[in-house]
Amino acid sequence: MIMFDKLYLKISSSLLLILAVSVLPLTVSAESRDSGLSWNLLLKSKINDDWFVLSRSNIASRNDNSDYFFGYTGVSLGYQLDKIWSLRLGYRYAAIKPQNNWLKENRPFLEAFASTKLNDYKLTSRSRLEWRKFDYRENDIRLRQEFTLEAPMQFTELELKPYLEEEIFYSNNHQRIEANWLGGGLAWRPEKGVKLKLGYRWNHFRLGNKWHNRDVIVIGLNLFY
Repeated sequence: MIMFDKLYLKISSSLLLILAVSVLPLTVSAESRDSGLSWNLLLKSKINDDWFVLSRSNIASRNDNSDYFFGYTGVSLGYQLDKIWSLRLGYRYAAIKPQNNWLKENRPFLEAFASTKLNDYKLTSRSRLEWRKFDYRENDIRLRQEFTLEAPMQFTELELKPYLEEEIFYSNNHQRIEANWLGGGLAWRPEKGVKLKLGYRWNHFRLGNKWHNRDVIVIGLNLFY
């Protein structure tokens, strides 16, 4: 099992770097560009050595940060399989405002999460399956694959650590990639159980059959207790 874990995560780290490089040329072909902010809050609480509860919330803006158009909140129950792997079953409520009205989405999900260190680099992989339930369009199943890599080097007296993230969104209904998020930034742990993140994300996404770009400043607060 340990050999499989290490092999999987080594492959994951290679894929992260390959994806990060290979998707950059797509920015040239995008027909429009926008900017916004993404505010994120993560809460994780241990029930015991095996079980834990996670809550994630977000609010995001667009149109050069002039319009808040998307947000979600949710909760999941997790089980720690071993030192590397965990499984989570959860629910997320999301709302989006494509024009003037807020549209709702119910999103149960199942995900597998792995976390380890390779040569002092912290690597995580998250595979999520979402059942997207809408009241305004056809329901869909979506697969999301995310990789993150945090470097061991530190900057300034705050001990800031650089990180790189990549996430791909695949729609089962359309059988195609719907979005790609590529970003990076700095993580700060001012004390045990607290993590702050400030970074940039290139959001490359489809609207209909056309690709669009959004430059996003990402601000995150993670609390573990």
